[in-house]
Amino acid sequence: MSIRLLWMINLLLVAAVLVLLVLNQSLAATFTALASVLFSAYVSTVDKKRRRAGFVAEHTSVERILATHDLSRFREIRDRDGQLRTVREVRRAYPGMELTEAVKLVDNL
Repeated sequence: MSIRLLWMINLLLVAAVLVLLVLNQSLAATFTALASVLFSAYVSTVDKKRRRAGFVAEHTSVERILATHDLSRFREIRDRDGQLRTVREVRRAYPGMELTEAVKLVDNL
């Protein structure tokens, strides 16, 4: 099942909460909202695992990226805007990369 479809299902749950609130069914709305929150957590986890698997399949490791990619753009960002901004840009460029890996990559630039 696609991530987009899962998020659409979650939007339907949120709409159901609103309808239940309008109908003065606060207990049902509460449980539906709880279901929506739990479903959101599930979808986020599934999406994170999918992005991580894509990253590992394409790049295998930070060391491989350091050895095979032109990272001059990230050096410029680090020198101009600092390490935090560079880590953000690295994670944006490599979806699925964990925070610790991005910090390691920036440290090794």
